[in-house]
Parts: sequence; C-alpha cells; structure tokens
Amino acid sequence: MKNMSDPIIIDTSAFISLGTITDSNYKRSQTIGSRIQKENRSVIVPGDIFTEVINVIGKKVSHKAAAIQANEILSSKTLIIVETTPKIRNLAFEKFKKQPASVSFTDCFVMAFADEFETKEIFGFDEAFRKNGYVRFGIDRE
Repeated sequence: MKNMSDPIIIDTSAFISLGTITDSNYKRSQTIGSRIQKENRSVIVPGDIFTEVINVIGKKVSHKAAAIQANEILSSKTLIIVETTPKIRNLAFEKFKKQPASVSFTDCFVMAFADEFETKEIFGFDEAFRKNGYVRFGIDRE
C-alpha cells in the first residue's frame, strides 16, 4: 500500500488546470504538482472526482484525451483512488446542506474526504475550501 500519511485531497479543478495549458491556473497547478512530488506526498483522488474528471475531459476535449488522462491517473504512483463510503457520502451531504448555492456537491465530497483522512490540505482552486477552514495546498500558505 502506498504511504497514506499526511495526504492531500485533490479536486477536479486541479486536474483540469494541470492538463489544460490555456487554463488560468495551469502554471500554478504545475508548480503545486511539482512540490507535491518533491515532498513525496500521497494524493487521494475521491472516486467521484476521478469519474467527474474523465467525464469533463471527454466532453470538453475528446474521448481519447479522457482515456489518456484516466490511464495517467490509474498508473500513477502518487495518486491513490479511494471510493466513497456511505459515511463519507452522508458527511458530504451534511456539508452540502449548509453551503451557499455556489458550492458544488463535488466540493463537499472533497471536504468530506479531507475530514475522513484527517487533513486540511486540498489541491484545488475553489474558494469554498478556504472559506470552510481547509488549506488550498500551495495557495493559502506556502
């Protein structure tokens, strides 16, 4: 099993930024990704995020690009896909009910995973993470 100590939870926004050279957060995401590798940190990919990333890339780019991205994630030594449990799903829903309309259910999943893995660090760009007491890795503090 890969090292699960001190994990970072990754959000869809980070994946999209990492793979889209025209994205406004592309350079920042590359820098953050390099730092994660340098620090040899585990990155937890919630199963729901994996699915969303592949769907978004498939629709916005191409099916082939989505397949390439899926293969990269599945073969990564750093990224660890973890499926949602009923406990995490319920926690995400409880968070969702308390959020403003601008916060997605997916963001609530990411926060629930952070709680489950006892980390405050999220690799993602959504302001909702910071507003809910999480740390956007490489953004909110260096």
